[in-house]
Amino acid sequence: MNFDYAVHSDFLIHWTGADIDERDKDNNLNWCKPDEDKSKTKCETESYIKRLYDILQFGLWMTVEDVEALCFDGTSVSIPNTPRTCFTELKVSESRKHARQYGRLGIGVKRPFVFKRFGRPLIYYGFHEKLNNDKFLRACAELDNKDLLNFFKPMNKSNNSLTYDFYAESEWRILFFQELLKKDMIRDPRDPQNEKENKYFNELTIKEQAKLKYLIPLDGWFAMIIYPSLDVKNKAQQDDSIGIKQQIKRIKDLDDCGNRVEKKNWPIEVDLDACRNF
Repeated sequence: MNFDYAVHSDFLIHWTGADIDERDKDNNLNWCKPDEDKSKTKCETESYIKRLYDILQFGLWMTVEDVEALCFDGTSVSIPNTPRTCFTELKVSESRKHARQYGRLGIGVKRPFVFKRFGRPLIYYGFHEKLNNDKFLRACAELDNKDLLNFFKPMNKSNNSLTYDFYAESEWRILFFQELLKKDMIRDPRDPQNEKENKYFNELTIKEQAKLKYLIPLDGWFAMIIYPSLDVKNKAQQDDSIGIKQQIKRIKDLDDCGNRVEKKNWPIEVDLDACRNF
């Protein structure tokens, strides 16, 4: 493939940290404004450092959303709340507006990471959830495996105006499949046989335990970290006692026979403010 002519980003970014920002929303509300005095912004450095370390050690969270329904001529089809992990496919310069909604820590992987786990880009239908006269969507709604309907999403958040806000996210998803569990490509943190993950799960709050369904360990296709701030970036890179660098090295040293591109390569590391320049 000639990457000089790539239209899409080569990175798929999983965003996290909205809950961290919410805890200190009075200080973090205006972090994304270009002219904001950063000295007035309190960054939850320790919380983001822990979040990054946990992802590197245990993997990305697979969570569920509320059960949705599609209505066709009076017939309702429920979309199962299948555990999933979401990514955005966008230029790094577009990161800030997505980070404001989903959190300021970005974990980037190359596409094969998602393909290996049966993931794919979403299929967007027009235009919002109450206007779904898409023939392809209707045909797929008759599939026996309704889990696959989680690969569909409306282009718009509402029917008030056609902003194409969902479509602009260029979202990809990995869904839960039993085969992934059997191949150890995802892990059940509730299973005591997964000792490390189970210990991590038992230390979470009740609310966090209810949210976390499965974990997707990172492999050699892990290729980028977008830090929420320079404070977090500097601490992760310079404080060896935290263990961030050790975890990255462990991931990059994993036996990943099919990966001759990113295996052993250190991930790109950049802070969110710097992303505006790419």
